[in-house]
Amino acid sequence: MARVHLTLLDIFIIVLYLVVSFLVGVILSKRARSSTEEYFVSGRSLPWWLIGTSMVATTFAADTPLVVSGLVAKGGIWQNWLWWQWGIGGIVTVFLFSHLWHRARITTDAEFVEFRYDGKPAAILRCYRAIWFGVLQNVLIIAWVMRAMVKIIVVTMGWDSTQMILGMDAESFTVLVLFVITGVYTTISGLWGVVITDFFQFVLAMGGCILTAALAFRSIGGWGPIRDRIAANGFSLDDTFRIIPKAASITAANPFTEFLILVLVVWWATYTVDGGGYLAQRLFAAKNERHSVFGYLWFSVAHMALRPWPWIVVGLCGMAFFGRIDDPERLYPMVMREVLRPGLFGLVLASFFAAFMSTESSQLNWGSSLVVNDFLRRFVWKGKSEKQYLAAAQASVIALAVMGAIASFAIKDISFAWKLIISVTAGVGSVYVARWYWWRVNAWSEIAAMLMALITTFVIGYFAETERFRAGAWVRFPYSTALTVLVTTPVWILVTLVTRPVSREHLVRFYERCHPGGIGWRAVSRDLPAFPADVSGRLTALRIVCGVAALYLVLFGIGHLVLGRLGSSAVILACAAAAGLALFASMRRK
Repeated sequence: MARVHLTLLDIFIIVLYLVVSFLVGVILSKRARSSTEEYFVSGRSLPWWLIGTSMVATTFAADTPLVVSGLVAKGGIWQNWLWWQWGIGGIVTVFLFSHLWHRARITTDAEFVEFRYDGKPAAILRCYRAIWFGVLQNVLIIAWVMRAMVKIIVVTMGWDSTQMILGMDAESFTVLVLFVITGVYTTISGLWGVVITDFFQFVLAMGGCILTAALAFRSIGGWGPIRDRIAANGFSLDDTFRIIPKAASITAANPFTEFLILVLVVWWATYTVDGGGYLAQRLFAAKNERHSVFGYLWFSVAHMALRPWPWIVVGLCGMAFFGRIDDPERLYPMVMREVLRPGLFGLVLASFFAAFMSTESSQLNWGSSLVVNDFLRRFVWKGKSEKQYLAAAQASVIALAVMGAIASFAIKDISFAWKLIISVTAGVGSVYVARWYWWRVNAWSEIAAMLMALITTFVIGYFAETERFRAGAWVRFPYSTALTVLVTTPVWILVTLVTRPVSREHLVRFYERCHPGGIGWRAVSRDLPAFPADVSGRLTALRIVCGVAALYLVLFGIGHLVLGRLGSSAVILACAAAAGLALFASMRRK
């Protein structure tokens, strides 16, 4: 294996990137500190291309290439349906939710709770969401992204766990450096600094991944030698190179039934289905509804169809280079050490710093917005000045960064953490959809869904550890997620029907600002002045079908092109173009 060490040129490139990033933060710090609205939602003035690119950069974390390449090594390309299934929800969000989030004119999605519901249950739920999403779940995400960057640095530098650097072991030293970089950078810049630097961070990060994939591919000699080495290392070529698993029995546990559950159930059942969280924060910051819609559309295409193939190529090359290893997520940095030379090594490492800082800064800023706007300002520290709330926001960024750094030592398998987040929110997605389009949903609906999903996940996890049930498919992901949905969904619907509905006055205020429309609101809207419909239900359905088709056809077409299947790639991309033209033709109508 090539022994790569940082040269002065590598160090210069990395330092140059960090200096530019911090300069942007410093330049924008005055604007970010003018108010909490500027700090958290950029004064609601961002254009669609900056919104979408910022979303793509935020979801392109240091962990993503490691997990994607590791999934390929664990079972084949098709394993990436663990996250590819989110593409369906992304297109649904474009046409059903992105404009509604913008109309809400709120600062966080936790604030939406008291905008949509009323009474003490709404206040309790808002507080719970601020703590759960802003602190607990957010810290877990910060931790696994930091763990990924630690793996990259430790492996590429050739350190081991016992090596001491400035009186600390290698991992602790790396975590400390990363904590200082992200904490200071996010504190001074606010969302303005985050989204502006996201743009060039995404370009740099994507360029580094493409470069690594191209050099790894060339060093082995093309697909023929790669396939030969993968087969010689004991992997099944048929399973490894499948984008969709082979059709098999739908009554037994196998890769095909896993795929079916992911694309038929998981995408709508989890908390991401309506585009909430840190992605909704970008929609709050859009110039207008049109920019929020096109921003989320650009994000969905770039996120799902354009990014993953360089990571997959590196994963396949890693399998050819190194065979089976205990931690497949280390394959990516191992390939970097194998193929990168001085100068290029610094450039690619800087690109990972870009991916890392983009995600961590977004998570820290978003988590801080929940802590300040939905916990301190709402419940604990009322009536303070903007200056005091800004100081609290900056302090909470540092606190979240500290907790994330500490928690990163407990993360070993990043893909397991992904699956855990999906599992504990299974069944919540259906109530998130219903709260926009059915007046009867109340705060107890969400509370019931969240609690049942959490309880069911841990009950299934308990059975998964017992000898009697350990071998059963239903206790394994993603089958366990489908079971959680079956338990959670009827419970929240029953709770909705037996609890007091939201007051009519409150529902009217919500409807008059967002006017989602549809038959689910007729009980409220029939006595109100008519709002013009955005589009017909049939046209919305057509847009969603065309959007989903175009998205996945682009994904498959690029995949076939990268894998050397030129004929099938041309056919698939032609179909993608037709679906895309049909989509944009439908979007020319209001």
